[in-house]
Amino acid sequence: MLHSANQQINHMTDQNKFDYSRTLNLPAPDVKSPDGLDTNAYGIPLKANLPQREPKVAALWEELDVYSASLLPVTSKGTFVLHDGPPYSNNNIHLGTAMNKILKDMVVKYHSMQGYKAPYVPGWDNHGLPIETAVTKEFREKKVIPSSIELRKRCREYAAEWVGKQKEQFRRLGVRGDWNHPYLTMSNTFEASILDTFRELVAGGFVYRGVKPVHWCVTDQTALADAEIEYADRTDSSIFVRFPLETDPSGTFSGLPAESISVLIWTTTPWTIPANVAVAVHPKFDYSIVRLGETFVLLATERIEAVMSRVGQVEYTIVKSLKGINLSGLVFKNPLFERNSPIVFADYVTLDEGTGVVHTAPGHGREDFITGQKNGLPILSPVDNSGRFTVDAGDDLAGLTIWQGNDAVIDALRASGALLGVEKIVHSYPHCWRCHNPVIFRATAQWFMNIDHNGHREKCLEEIEKVRWYPEESINRIRAMVAGRPDWCLSRQRAWGVGIPVFYCDGCGKEVLDPDVIAFVRDLVAEHSSDVWFERDATGLLPEGYNCKSCGASSFTKESDIFDVWFDSGATNRAVLASGEWKDLSWPADVYLEGGDQHRGWFNSSLMLAVATKGHAPFREVVTHGWTVDELGKAMHKSAGNAVAPSKITDKFGADVLRLWVGSTDYFADVRLGDSIVDQVAGTYRQLRNTLRFALTNLFDFSIDDNEVPYDELFEIDKYALYRLMLLIDEAAAAYEVHEFHRVTQATKQFCATDMSSFYLDVIKDRLYADGASSRSRRAAQTVLFEVVSVLTPLLSPIISFTAEETWQAFQMPNKPLSVELASFPSAKIQFVKPELGKIWQQILDVRDEVNRAIENARKDKLIVKPLEAHVDLTVDAATFELLTPYKNQLNAVFLVSEVSLDYHNGERSISVTRADGVKCARCWLVKKDVAETTMLCGRCTDVLQM
Repeated sequence: MLHSANQQINHMTDQNKFDYSRTLNLPAPDVKSPDGLDTNAYGIPLKANLPQREPKVAALWEELDVYSASLLPVTSKGTFVLHDGPPYSNNNIHLGTAMNKILKDMVVKYHSMQGYKAPYVPGWDNHGLPIETAVTKEFREKKVIPSSIELRKRCREYAAEWVGKQKEQFRRLGVRGDWNHPYLTMSNTFEASILDTFRELVAGGFVYRGVKPVHWCVTDQTALADAEIEYADRTDSSIFVRFPLETDPSGTFSGLPAESISVLIWTTTPWTIPANVAVAVHPKFDYSIVRLGETFVLLATERIEAVMSRVGQVEYTIVKSLKGINLSGLVFKNPLFERNSPIVFADYVTLDEGTGVVHTAPGHGREDFITGQKNGLPILSPVDNSGRFTVDAGDDLAGLTIWQGNDAVIDALRASGALLGVEKIVHSYPHCWRCHNPVIFRATAQWFMNIDHNGHREKCLEEIEKVRWYPEESINRIRAMVAGRPDWCLSRQRAWGVGIPVFYCDGCGKEVLDPDVIAFVRDLVAEHSSDVWFERDATGLLPEGYNCKSCGASSFTKESDIFDVWFDSGATNRAVLASGEWKDLSWPADVYLEGGDQHRGWFNSSLMLAVATKGHAPFREVVTHGWTVDELGKAMHKSAGNAVAPSKITDKFGADVLRLWVGSTDYFADVRLGDSIVDQVAGTYRQLRNTLRFALTNLFDFSIDDNEVPYDELFEIDKYALYRLMLLIDEAAAAYEVHEFHRVTQATKQFCATDMSSFYLDVIKDRLYADGASSRSRRAAQTVLFEVVSVLTPLLSPIISFTAEETWQAFQMPNKPLSVELASFPSAKIQFVKPELGKIWQQILDVRDEVNRAIENARKDKLIVKPLEAHVDLTVDAATFELLTPYKNQLNAVFLVSEVSLDYHNGERSISVTRADGVKCARCWLVKKDVAETTMLCGRCTDVLQM
């Protein structure tokens, strides 16, 4: 409290300074703390210093054990479970991983604040080729050839090291979770659970061993799942090849010299010619025999002109045309081998490219394989694990890589006279997503899950319809992936993973695929880890006295393949949600949230295993996000120099700026990031922070228990601000519910910028600073500011968690939870929801916009320098006059001018701006007619200082 108003006035008059700033109700200024950071005892400092402050907030969360505390209340809403898709523990997190984890954190925190028990158990995918490749490179650099056990031991250590590093990187982002008890796919219990799932598949009849063409990485020498394939452009040779006629039982070529007749095929993989065993045509297409000089070729009629142009044949004659179905029985010969190549029928033959005749090699193509099975064709795959031709490809090709074989085959075809044309093409080609090298289709013996067993595919498609998909159209992608996927190749030819618990009888050669045996191995793994499979021979892995059920033999060989890592991750819903190890989790999950590529990856594998073993989808909702790209929309790659590491942003701007970027984007599509975008987000962050700071620091002498002004006694402008705040709550909650966080950010930014900074906060500054400290007018404004902080802080907590916590700790609210993350999400107070008030004030604001334009014009014309120097003459129509009259004495504050005259007539609205009459008050800076010459104070300020 001031000593004596007269003493102060006299003192300032004597000094002739009229410095009344100390008499205003101004918040305390920021000061430097011993650690060099700006601080404010009554609020949050203007300068965020997030990189320095955020670790202190994180330490507070750790001290309070906020995660455990969030799970303590028993709520009527029950449990909400987001199941974490496991990232690989093999590198620093990248921007996409950071975005994914932040999105999950927002979902979990929002539902926690809505009253759900919302556990979050993070997990890691620890097995697989990325880790094995990195560890193999370590050994190679040391010139050491490790045993499988040594390799696995180092893989386990390597994975654990990266789990530790990634864990800290995720925590630095403010992600809340059970970090002390995550799930690891390399843990004993998880590996045992993988075998439990496999045992159930075996018992259900889903598992079989067969020879099929699968994607094969010749670099890593292993089979790949569809989810491990990426497509990239590649330049290859495409060839037109003549397969000479062998037999014509129906006389299709009657009257023509048999030795001069061929069928013409086109392929972009010359190296597969040695595996050719047939040529496919479409039974409904038209085909023609075309004369080229002294030779004749058969091809689709519709493709003749295009093909002749590409092979440089200017002169040609169509000799005969007939339907594809009439070509049945024709047999041609492989141009390089003494092997027949009969005509077969296939619906996948198209007229878009090529000749309408498809070279068929069942050992190197999925569709070819199916055609081969239908027609009893042999399956040839004369290529070894490393992508080199075997002796079955002939002496001239044996030992060459298939890429070398392309040119060698072309040369051999040219020498034989079978090559009609060759050209270079650029086409989309499958590549391994790990090593990024081209892959091949190769028929090998593998373990498969039968996707069509017992109507499984149809059941999965039915379950898809019961799930809510975000965005809605993403359901189309998962439908297509499930409807078109082949049987799941479960086996991989590597060392770091869970061994497939299958044995082969040395007596009769049959495989032992026995649920009881799998259960026995499962118990060994639970005790010793999956390393036991590689440490022991078959005898040590089988029940004592076990004999082959087919022949009675007691000697066995164990399977050398391991499970596909997608089997590991697909089993997480069983191993984590349904295991009981985490008591707060439950099956199925309420939501999965991952990138769009997981429709063929984790979403798909999880669905396959859950429906097969539990009969239902493992998720109720699935949220899909896009890729992170640079400002130009290009994919981020280290090699391209456009990748942005999360640490670069957190070290410079703070994690909350990164979180706000995530919360500002429509992440259902690809998400852009670059320097200018980060700057924009940082600007939005400052706007949000400044609104919180202004409200908080102006509550330095306010107690909600002692100083709250009842709603009925508030000014109407205060009630309008509360109404707008209630609308924000409803809008934000609706957006959070459908995981559209950018709508939360946009709505909050709009509220802070338009409703608060550009209007309400500007209007109430005079009341806050110049009115009496305990006056109703000032306390009314503070009552609203208290409400603003109490709403905005928890509302923004899921998005800018660190800043919300910093604000919460400075916020003087009685009986508040220890952390904002333990607070409830705000709900609109019905007594503040006044739509009719909103309509009135929207009209006032429309008038205010016109007045502001008039004031700006007056400034440009140099009639005034500042708005507070202005007198506004406002003439309006009768209806507007009636609207504004009750607020006549408040209009100068609403318009931020010193004086307003209000009048009306039936004509158009008019606004004129002149200099206000009177003298500028030295304390409130309003131009008033009652400013005393001796004190330079207006009557209002004089009264305040004399109180």
